[in-house]
Amino acid sequence: MDCGTTALAMILKSYGFFNVRHFLSQEAEVTTEGVDLYTISELAEGFGFETDGYQMGYDHLMEVQLPCIAHYEGNHFVVVYRITKDKVCIADPGVGKYTLDREGFEKKWNGIILALNPGPELFQHNELTELAREMRERRQGIWKAYYLSTLRASCGLLLRIFGITLLLLQLTLVLPFITQIILDEVLVNQNLRLLYAILLALLLVFGSQVLLSYGRNVWLADFRVAFERNFFSKFFDHLIHLQQSYFDRHSREDFITRFGDNVKIRNAMNPTVLESLIDFAFLPLYLLVLFLFNVQLSLVVLAFVIVYMVVIVSLSRKVIHLENRVFTAKNKTLAKFLDALLGIQSVQLLGIEKLQFWQWKNSYTRGLNQVVDASKMQITLNTWLNTLIFAVQMVIYWLGAFYTFQGQLSIGSYIAYTTLFTLVLRATQNLRQLWFFFTELTVTFDRLNDVFAEPRRPRSSVGKADLESPVAIRMQDLRFKYRPRDDHYNLKDVNLSIAPGEFVGIVGRNGSGKTTLVKLLANFYSEYEGEILLNGTELRQLSQRAWQRTFSFIPQDVYLFDASLKQNIAFGNPNATDEEIFAAAEKADLVGLVQKNFTGFNLMIGETGVNLSGGERLKVAFARLFLSNPDIIILDEASSALDVETERLLMDRVHEQFHDKTIISIAHRLHTLRTADKILVMDQGSIVQQGTHEHLKDQPGVYQTFMNSYINV
Repeated sequence: MDCGTTALAMILKSYGFFNVRHFLSQEAEVTTEGVDLYTISELAEGFGFETDGYQMGYDHLMEVQLPCIAHYEGNHFVVVYRITKDKVCIADPGVGKYTLDREGFEKKWNGIILALNPGPELFQHNELTELAREMRERRQGIWKAYYLSTLRASCGLLLRIFGITLLLLQLTLVLPFITQIILDEVLVNQNLRLLYAILLALLLVFGSQVLLSYGRNVWLADFRVAFERNFFSKFFDHLIHLQQSYFDRHSREDFITRFGDNVKIRNAMNPTVLESLIDFAFLPLYLLVLFLFNVQLSLVVLAFVIVYMVVIVSLSRKVIHLENRVFTAKNKTLAKFLDALLGIQSVQLLGIEKLQFWQWKNSYTRGLNQVVDASKMQITLNTWLNTLIFAVQMVIYWLGAFYTFQGQLSIGSYIAYTTLFTLVLRATQNLRQLWFFFTELTVTFDRLNDVFAEPRRPRSSVGKADLESPVAIRMQDLRFKYRPRDDHYNLKDVNLSIAPGEFVGIVGRNGSGKTTLVKLLANFYSEYEGEILLNGTELRQLSQRAWQRTFSFIPQDVYLFDASLKQNIAFGNPNATDEEIFAAAEKADLVGLVQKNFTGFNLMIGETGVNLSGGERLKVAFARLFLSNPDIIILDEASSALDVETERLLMDRVHEQFHDKTIISIAHRLHTLRTADKILVMDQGSIVQQGTHEHLKDQPGVYQTFMNSYINV
């Protein structure tokens, strides 16, 4: 949902600043909910615009300096770049440029706009110019690092494919000349010996075409597999190493769409596209050969090619716009579908099946309406193009026959000319498919490049050896907010020391910062102020492998993979033996689950552990913990889905196995807090009290209030 920052990037582009959209999204801290008009205004003013927000009618909009940003369709932003009494020209971040009549625009516009007047600082903004240059260089670096390197790995194979395709096209050019020789030399002169020689040549040509086509297609299939495997391996490797903040900003539909893009890239490597591309590249050669036959006829063909291209370029913008609207509507429908499907239990418990159905159906119907509009535009474009093709064929065939009748062309030359003309028609018609295809592919690469442009999680050269057990934790003046532009801090002024081997409990109201604190400690976010020190080493300086070995984190919602029970437990230590996995399962009280299923440890637990109860999913997480050997264990209300007896059993076993390790537990059960060496009481992002249960229970404050509520319950 970065339509607001994309709209601002479009306006900056109109003033000569390119490639800044990705930076604007980062600066605005775009989330899945998007940004508001105030944030866009602040961002624009930071670059030298003078901004004003208005609510007005259509007539007043005509007096505003353009381009401006309009609030559109309830939760969307578009750029208005031209307006008349009856028409509005819109640049939509989601679907591109299009024109609406006044009535259609007023139905979607709620009357709110952001006017942006460029101040003198904008054109003297060296930082913005430098930023645009850096983003351009970064994009070029992406092409070198991910695309060209992947192509270079299969360079020899690619050259062979192009070489064979060129040979095949040259063999295609031979056939018109053979036809001319048969008509003008063989049939006219009754030259049987030449006819046999031509038969041999035809057999060689056709045989070569068959063998070369087979070899080319086999190599092309190998290349497609190699490119897709290598490229999307790099893409996925980069994606899973991005910072947590990136995943907070994007919805699941974004990731589904990006991985669906591999189909479009795969389609770019089929033989038809390759032949069409080289065929179109050969178009000047085809035209040159036609001019050698007859200039007058070839001028008609050249005029046709030019008009055909103009029609494609002029009408294809509308088609592409409509196709983009279809894509957007498809994503919205997918979101409705996934919402209903993933929340099916809530849907059925609330009895809102009909409501969900009608919401999905309305979204699907709107998408189909977009498909109909796109189809009608495609039909219009095809009608114009087919009319041009029919007209030029009629003219060429009739004029060619007329020139042959006049003696300006021989019969063989006429047949050869019409055969070559067919190649020109084919190459010209391929232009339409190539234009649409590569336009769509450009959008695909832009979406992928947005991911590649994101920085990976920082890696440092500091290793595990710098974190010798036991590990002491110290936080100094720690402050953090999820969105840097916000005034409100989610954590503020946290100063804390945790000695090695301490059991620390954390309590507090909802939203007090408990989970945020442990997520920072677990290195989910690195954009904090202050310091988090482990044995005196700043957390951000540790290598990824070092802190992964140091910490074990069990969140509130445990995620299980669509694999067997054994495999899910083994993620705690991939090198564990079967005996160690069984021992961990036994400690986590999973033996009963294993024994009651005939598949035992090979039980498939389903996507996200759907075949297990909430308590069983938590037990799997504890089994992973028992397999590992961390220095610091973080439990984020990890036992909330367990009954009291099972929770005590598991926590006793955790303390037994990790008696010399640091355990930090967000908990609200009294028996857990009583055994803690230290309790941290949090409120409004700060630690307001700390001490033991016995020390805090008699002190007036948040903890005493919590204990009184607990006892009353």
